[in-house]
Amino acid sequence: MSIWFTEELHPYYRKGIRIKKILADEQTQFQHLQIVETEFFGKAMILDGIIQLTERDNIGYHEMIVHVPMLAVGKPKRVLIVGGGDGGSLQQALRYPSVEEAVVCELDQRVVDLSREHFASFGDPWADPRATLLVRDAFGFLEENPGQFDVIISDTTDPIGMAERLFSDEFYRLMVRALTPNGAAATQCEQPFFDTELIKQIYRSAKMLTKNPAYYYANIPTYPGGGIGFMYVSNTPWETGLQTPFPPGVNNYINAEIHKAAFALPEFFRKELYG
Repeated sequence: MSIWFTEELHPYYRKGIRIKKILADEQTQFQHLQIVETEFFGKAMILDGIIQLTERDNIGYHEMIVHVPMLAVGKPKRVLIVGGGDGGSLQQALRYPSVEEAVVCELDQRVVDLSREHFASFGDPWADPRATLLVRDAFGFLEENPGQFDVIISDTTDPIGMAERLFSDEFYRLMVRALTPNGAAATQCEQPFFDTELIKQIYRSAKMLTKNPAYYYANIPTYPGGGIGFMYVSNTPWETGLQTPFPPGVNNYINAEIHKAAFALPEFFRKELYG
């Protein structure tokens, strides 16, 4: 018999999906980790009661957070993924022939283990010799590696508990410091309707650190409000990427039109963010 999983991330909003089967359910050293089979979205990963990805709609998240900064850089050689233990962002980054190394700095080994077991659609990017997994906190790694990465992807959970630090001014300072001079970063940056003040704070921080930060977003039905935003952080304008060909492989979400349109913000939010 199927059951409903209900997520209440905000006190005034909740959403639910129908689950057919629980595939994994464990308390790791850091979080409550579940893998479930849903009725419509395929397999899903849930961390501390919050949906992180599903097989059906992860494409909007992973393709947008990876390709926007990668295309802006053009031919990135070294890539850092903060979090990203599910392997979805790594899969997209490794599509670029120019990439010589993609480092994933993930705190929880069990996220990697269970993702390799249950999300075969990601093609086990960990087996690629260019992929390096570091099971450690990202702050220390960023401090140790100034100016080392052409692209940084901050593929994080919501700003709750330990993840709050990954939305701080200090994290953004360290992240920008770890970029090469013309490098670019993209971070998970919450939802315009629910998280306006947090996004404004992050944008102010990004603007103090780089010349051309910008907010963009994608449609992901299983995230609160049906979408998620990203902060592009770079001295290189994001528009540069519109002239770069997509890498080999199949896009299921991003195309040239979506790439450009993602930066067109609703008027109420544009006024709040850019004034």
